[in-house]
Amino acid sequence: MENNKPEETTPENNTETIFTLDEFSMEGYDKHIRQARNACFIGAGLLLINAVILFSRYPFDIEFFWLDYLLWTIYIGGFIACGFWTKQKPYFAIIGAMVILGLFIVVNAIIEPSSIISGWLFKIGIAVTLYKGLQDAKQAQEMKEQFNKR
Repeated sequence: MENNKPEETTPENNTETIFTLDEFSMEGYDKHIRQARNACFIGAGLLLINAVILFSRYPFDIEFFWLDYLLWTIYIGGFIACGFWTKQKPYFAIIGAMVILGLFIVVNAIIEPSSIISGWLFKIGIAVTLYKGLQDAKQAQEMKEQFNKR
């Protein structure tokens, strides 16, 4: 004879929910994530302005001009890509943006040690904004992944 007992639900195996994916909200988390996304785009914009000013002063007969141009393109493109990526995977995108910012600081410090001091407001502002969004992004991404598993 069949057992007609209702199945016990525990938090570990409860796969039913009254919410739909459309009703999933990142309210409370989205503020810092949005600020981190904006920091990525603002960082890319400021780097682009800086690159245009820097390259307008360069004589074009410099031997390693292409390397400098390539580095700036990677920084700017990386920040833009991370900014767009925050819509799908905010935690990993913010980590990526922090890595790009760290690489930017380290490479520029190796090339020109005085660059550590110059632009400190930009570097600190972007780093703090990304850090603030990091924890909320992790929690929001975990919530979204748990919701998608159901």
